[in-house]
Amino acid sequence: MTKPDKTDDSFIQEYIPKVSRTFALTIKFLPRGLRNSVYTSYLLCRVADTLEDTAYLPVMEKSRRLLTLRDLLSGAAEGKIIDPDSVSAIYESVNPSKSDDHRLLSESIKLFEILDTLPRSHKKIIYRWVAEMAGGMAEYSKLEGKEKDSVVSLEDIADWDRYCYYVAGTVGHMLTDLFILHYGFKKEISKGLKKLGNSFGLGLQKVNVIKDVPDDRERGICYLPGVIMNKHRLDATGLKEKSESSKITPFVNEIIGLTIPHLDDAIEYAMFIPRHLKGVRMFLVIPVYLAIGTLSLIKSDPVRAMTGPPVKLNRRDVTRVVGAAAIRIGSNRKLMGYYLGLRNKI
Repeated sequence: MTKPDKTDDSFIQEYIPKVSRTFALTIKFLPRGLRNSVYTSYLLCRVADTLEDTAYLPVMEKSRRLLTLRDLLSGAAEGKIIDPDSVSAIYESVNPSKSDDHRLLSESIKLFEILDTLPRSHKKIIYRWVAEMAGGMAEYSKLEGKEKDSVVSLEDIADWDRYCYYVAGTVGHMLTDLFILHYGFKKEISKGLKKLGNSFGLGLQKVNVIKDVPDDRERGICYLPGVIMNKHRLDATGLKEKSESSKITPFVNEIIGLTIPHLDDAIEYAMFIPRHLKGVRMFLVIPVYLAIGTLSLIKSDPVRAMTGPPVKLNRRDVTRVVGAAAIRIGSNRKLMGYYLGLRNKI
């Protein structure tokens, strides 16, 4: 393992705020040794996510590249050297000017060079779980409407859970393994984190899925379960019609009801982290507070949440949440109390 140089830090500091404001807000609370691994693992996840979401590659090509990434990472987790030619095959012909995400994808080789400076034990965890993510994304990247302007949805609740597992449950597992490795937690704490890590990821991702319905629809996809839409006499295309408000509202309420238990698990997950590790707790608690706050906004205007534009917390709300977490971070009772206060608004 080599030490990261200033250009490595510059690379990370440049991309983190561009690809996720929320992550840039929370990552600073982690201690440096852990922060470096989480920084770079997140950017690697963004590479996979960009391949899945890009509108500039054919469906089967996206899937092929994601499988290439999966195989590359699976091999690296077992100690194989990463071949630059394999990395270049992932981003070949990608136009970096399309977005910051596409630019990051086009600079994947630099990202892998930075990843190689991490401790071997950290790399093994990161490569294992992002490989799992990429393989699942390869499957779901094949979703597309059968006709022009049509929107395809997931099948049922199990399919929704499975999709969210690949996209975010894997991240929950990855963070859990990194925390346990870095801090050497006792059995009781490790067991609790492992039990709740997947649900932690699912809770945050399900809120994102609900929030992003208007944007995802532009790509012909809705990552919500069709069986629940059908129950309310809706389909993925009909979710954009304000005239369907009498159906949309109970549908969104049911989806919210399925999401809240995961956020309950997410706050419990954060509270398993020992109280003296305030930075790690802040890193975990803030996204949970933001997620439950976003869910409250969606609940207050479900029709707009589905028809667009997407609902989101404003800067003042975000600042308030960060401050609320900071003054409560050393007390599980106070952390849970504030969470329940936000939850009860839904």
